Amino acid sequence: MSYVFEITLAAVLLFFLFLPITDRRTVVMKVVMMVAAIFLFAATLVIPHAVGSSALLVQASLMTGH
Repeated sequence: MSYVFEITLAAVLLFFLFLPITDRRTVVMKVVMMVAAIFLFAATLVIPHAVGSSALLVQASLMTGH
């Protein structure tokens, strides 16, 4: 499921990367959307790993009794 979301974000990022610049509004929209897409893409990479590692830490602490 996360792969579909990441592919969609990559497509959005590429769309706004190659969007032609016609005026100032287009530049602002392009920059804002690219920054938002980059933050979402980074969040999809970081959040699942953080959740998985904390679950492993909890499981390890339960097994060792600490």
